[in-house]
Amino acid sequence: MKAKYSVIILISFIVLTSLFTSCGKDRWEEYYPFTRHSLWIDSVMRANYLWNDELQDEDELTSSFFLNSVAFLSKVRNSDDYVSYIDTTCSQPIIGHGYQLAIAQVNDTALMAVITYIEPTSVAATAGLQRGEWIMAVDNEAITSKTQGLLTDGEAHKLMIGHSATIVINDEETTEEAEHSIVVFNRMVNLPEASGYFPNDLPVISIINNRVGYLLYNNIAEANQQKVAAASKSLSAGNITNIVLDLRHAATGDVKGLQYLASILAPSSVLGNQLATVQFAESRHMESSLPFLTASELGEGINLNLNKLYVLTSSATSGPAEMLINCLESVMEVIVIGQQTKGIGVACETFSDPVNDQLLHLAACHVTDINDKADYIGVGIEPDYSIDPLSTIEGIQPFGSEHENLLAKALELINN
Repeated sequence: MKAKYSVIILISFIVLTSLFTSCGKDRWEEYYPFTRHSLWIDSVMRANYLWNDELQDEDELTSSFFLNSVAFLSKVRNSDDYVSYIDTTCSQPIIGHGYQLAIAQVNDTALMAVITYIEPTSVAATAGLQRGEWIMAVDNEAITSKTQGLLTDGEAHKLMIGHSATIVINDEETTEEAEHSIVVFNRMVNLPEASGYFPNDLPVISIINNRVGYLLYNNIAEANQQKVAAASKSLSAGNITNIVLDLRHAATGDVKGLQYLASILAPSSVLGNQLATVQFAESRHMESSLPFLTASELGEGINLNLNKLYVLTSSATSGPAEMLINCLESVMEVIVIGQQTKGIGVACETFSDPVNDQLLHLAACHVTDINDKADYIGVGIEPDYSIDPLSTIEGIQPFGSEHENLLAKALELINN
């Protein structure tokens, strides 16, 4: 059986090779329209990829060049690369309901799903769903391991929605009263079928009690500088000096986005000084000093001149968000609240395909602080105050709510 398998592999290789050398002729030019996109990715990676010295030789990738761009990148990238991805310059919506859920066990068979995130432009938002609400049943059926797939299948559904409540129960043994959190029925919601929506990278900007600024920021990217600038103007106009930066969903971004946001938040005394060191692949023989932008370089943005920053994190916080925390800790006090971050110290560089609208966001560098420190890589940033965002039922509130589990802790620290 082993011999037959070897023969099949050999024959397959001969057939594949013959595609390019049929009748002794080089057929690469003929097949170029089908391989051009992957060949372009390969050439960019060999010149700029952080792990370019570990890429397979081109002759070992012959068959892979016929894969589509996403499949090719997935096949050739390093196993430690969680950040490289293919995008397009054309705005294309994501198809879905636009919510994220966490499943809770009620008893041996029944489940409930708590809504942990809502995209502002999605059908879930249009239907009136909010973070912290509970889905108790779907299409009049209890949620079980068999029916929970209905919540994410993209079809239209009727949802039974509940909210958290507190009841007081007398303990029969101690005769003392104790408070218990429960979920009680609230209303029925008709969830439309999945539709297209565009993610909002800076979905929440609010000022709490006229003294605390709250920003939920999901993508620390150069493309979002206008949103950051607008937020900085709002906060500066209100003389807000206490800032809570919510990065629990921040897993993407780039070095320029990091540089801009850091320059908005940092003490004004460090503007123009070194922010970080950017280290590229060894073959590029490059290492650059990344400075804080000066006030004039911020454009419409305004430096907030902070000496202390409160940052909310989760286990999904990674990449540029972690770099931001790491670099700012060298110049100001950063108080981290939430969960230990992912530990990915790699930033992307964006390359544009000269022929079509394809963008390659490629892991291209490590970013360290002014002391060349990045000891969170591989282990994550440990919070100063460790709190599970779902730790209490009543604390799973809409983002920006004073009673939301993580923000409530930040406000407690600020008030004290």
